[in-house]
Amino acid sequence: MRILFTRFPLESAYGGAEVQTLSLMRGLQERGHEVSFLGSCPVLLKEGAKYNIGSTKLEIGVPPVSKWGMLSFLRKQFGMRRTLLRALSSMQKPDAIVMLSMSEKLLLTHAATRQGIAVYWLEHDRIGRWLTWNPWLPRLRKLSRTATTICVSALSKSLYVQLGWPAENTVDIPNGIAMQRFAQCERVPRESGALRVGCVARLTQDKGVDLLVRAIAQIPDVTLTIIGTGRDEDCVRALISQLHLEDRVTLQPSHPDLGNFYCTIDVLVLPSREHDPFGLVAAEAMALGTPVIVTDACGIASYLGHESFIVPANSQEALAEAMRKLRDPMLRTHLSEAAKRTAHEKFSLPKMLDAYEKLLMKDR
Repeated sequence: MRILFTRFPLESAYGGAEVQTLSLMRGLQERGHEVSFLGSCPVLLKEGAKYNIGSTKLEIGVPPVSKWGMLSFLRKQFGMRRTLLRALSSMQKPDAIVMLSMSEKLLLTHAATRQGIAVYWLEHDRIGRWLTWNPWLPRLRKLSRTATTICVSALSKSLYVQLGWPAENTVDIPNGIAMQRFAQCERVPRESGALRVGCVARLTQDKGVDLLVRAIAQIPDVTLTIIGTGRDEDCVRALISQLHLEDRVTLQPSHPDLGNFYCTIDVLVLPSREHDPFGLVAAEAMALGTPVIVTDACGIASYLGHESFIVPANSQEALAEAMRKLRDPMLRTHLSEAAKRTAHEKFSLPKMLDAYEKLLMKDR
């Protein structure tokens, strides 16, 4: 099966969406499908080339996800569509197109379906005002009837259906972890010492890292290591200083080996205060037996139960209470084994690939 992936983002960094898209493209390619990429995403272009995924760089202009982008798109949409159609006609006709950005969903969906190409919209992004207040939303709703929308969690699916997407054309396939990435990592259980809390998140308002820092301030004998960068980094650093937590909270932009990081902490916290489509870091930590605390704004919470703590979003008190309970080493040991089982049963890469293949082949 010939499968074309497209992405024309406003900006791109090596994060969860890129990791998952690359894993999906590589996995489908290894299963014998002919996979290619068309777009302007520098990460997917660079990383795809490493794995011999046929990639074509194409610039069409900024997507309509910002005020300036919406105005620019209104003026340039016809030229952008012509550019996309020329690029599509220059390559061997795909059986399916997996679209990741709003631009090609608006510009290419109708033309592709008329050519008999199955169209899939893959939704990795957080739903925010960029979509709910977007003047192009009515057009997207109409086009969604002719495409299959793939969301990375049941939570995201429910939100898209609430926005007007047809439920019968909207599915959820949770993200999958390439377990071999962490083959050399192994947890060493601890029965004493201060609770070591970790957080891997972008430093922006929606991720709620400030709530976690405030929660840590309420609990003695707890340390926190935050891995991440973002536009609110200065605010987070100022908050750490304001609460006099410099000796207990460490903030660093990256880590050379996330698997090793997960194995050296007692619990991973994902404190998202707004819609977080999945929460890949929580699944990765669970796969290594690290207990997790996530908020109900995280898509992964849709698939979790007794093996984790799910707390209300936007509540530092709820985060603090969950961490207090996890100071019990026996509880952590119990959650560790359950978390590992759940991750391997629900979030493995082969399971994700099976679901995508079943969907793609069904529509042929």
